[in-house]
Amino acid sequence: MDKFWVVAKREYLERVRSRWFVVMTLFVPVFITAIFLIPAWVTARSAAGTASRNIVILDATGTGLGKRVADLLARDSSAARVRNAAPAAQPQVREVTPAALPAAEDSATREVMRPNGVVGYLVLDDSTLSTRRIRYAGRNASSIVDTDRLKASVRQAFTGYMLQREGVKPETIALISNLSLNMSQTRIDERGKGGSGQAAIFLGVGIGVLLLMSIIFHGQNVLRGVLEEKSTRVAEVVISSIKPEMLLAGKVAGAGAVGLTQQVLWIAISAYLMTNFAPLVLKSAGVPISGAGGSAIGASLGGLTVGLFVVIILYFLFGFIFYASLLAAAGSMVNTEQDAQQAAMPVMYLLIGSWLFVNSVIVNPTGTIARVLSWLPFSSPIIMPMRMGLSPVPWTSVAGSLAVCALGCVFAIWLAARIYRVGMLMYGKKPSLAEVARWVRYA
Repeated sequence: MDKFWVVAKREYLERVRSRWFVVMTLFVPVFITAIFLIPAWVTARSAAGTASRNIVILDATGTGLGKRVADLLARDSSAARVRNAAPAAQPQVREVTPAALPAAEDSATREVMRPNGVVGYLVLDDSTLSTRRIRYAGRNASSIVDTDRLKASVRQAFTGYMLQREGVKPETIALISNLSLNMSQTRIDERGKGGSGQAAIFLGVGIGVLLLMSIIFHGQNVLRGVLEEKSTRVAEVVISSIKPEMLLAGKVAGAGAVGLTQQVLWIAISAYLMTNFAPLVLKSAGVPISGAGGSAIGASLGGLTVGLFVVIILYFLFGFIFYASLLAAAGSMVNTEQDAQQAAMPVMYLLIGSWLFVNSVIVNPTGTIARVLSWLPFSSPIIMPMRMGLSPVPWTSVAGSLAVCALGCVFAIWLAARIYRVGMLMYGKKPSLAEVARWVRYA
């Protein structure tokens, strides 16, 4: 065991002291923070845009529906969130007869084509009243935010028109037309109410991303380290003084400790950046910040209990041991970087293939696909921590999944050690699958 600790310590210190370890430890939290904050900032800025106001409304219904839509667009509070913004253009309503509608559309099209003209035009005609159909043409026709706002405004205006036709009081129509709801989402588990549902999604997906990145990054480091030692013939000297199995175990343990250290730092730095920079970024987009601003982040981290944190660490260690052992075996079979990448592809397919089911797990964390993947040793290190972050999972299932994952690691180490023992001393042509099978059988 002394030699095992020597190898593990060397692997750990050599990687922790490297410049790339420091760079990646600082870069990844910044990248993760940007992934979450930049889309939120862009969405907020898009929601605060005024393009949907600068339009022409061609109303051929004869009911005043176009005026209702224009009033709703003009009162849209989302465009008023940007401070120090220039006054927005107001919608232009043009009431026309059905016969004059084609000529009005041609005129509006020419206005849209002119530089600095109106953005587009909305057509309301008899089909709007009979079949609930509207038409829009403009430079922002591909903008989901603007078109959704237009549809929402027409829907509200049409509702008001229908209510007025049925004799509903104007003040009641105004109340219904301007009605909006804010829904809070709260999880409930065996311990009772447990924080925000949106924060749970953030926590589950964040855990899955961190585990995936750690396993890929540090597993590839193990592969390259094994290949380097083989190509420089250092392995021949080392194996003369230590068993190949012990050398493999030390390398995997050292690299796993590096990954665990980096993952803890990633979580801590990401939490700090999100908590302190999220309010500033959202405020710059014009989104009103109430309270501490980082409440969503705090709520998500609040869901990271001691038990869940321990389980995450165990799944990371099991997942890393499983994949790093197989990648080390792949590196020992070949002699060049190009061959190593090809040999590692089947192993990476297992990992990436598990990630392809993430959307299904997020949509239904208690479904059949999520449960099955939680019991497979190559996918459970990614899927089960995500499920635990998204919904309550019985601890009996967690314990059973961990046991299966541990058995998978034992098998991976046994298989990798037999390949590693022969492969590190083999040079020349790439071995075939039949030769690798003989290594496993006779080693």
